[in-house]
Amino acid sequence: MEFTPALYSTKVHNGRRTFFIDVRATREDKPYLKITESSISKEGEKKRNYMTIFQDELPDFRQAIEQAVGFVNKQK
Repeated sequence: MEFTPALYSTKVHNGRRTFFIDVRATREDKPYLKITESSISKEGEKKRNYMTIFQDELPDFRQAIEQAVGFVNKQK
């Protein structure tokens, strides 16, 4: 597997979980998001989960996230 460096990277740390949000480029130089959740279980086991969102999927993904956040905020 070939490693491609991130064009942009940020992280959110919260207790036993850390989220890494990276912008990377495909072989065709098209940007995409790679979201990684890194966590440690109560037993000390390290786990990583990945999600990839390609450029053409971003508008729908963003809209869904905004709707979900809006719903959560109304529940307060």
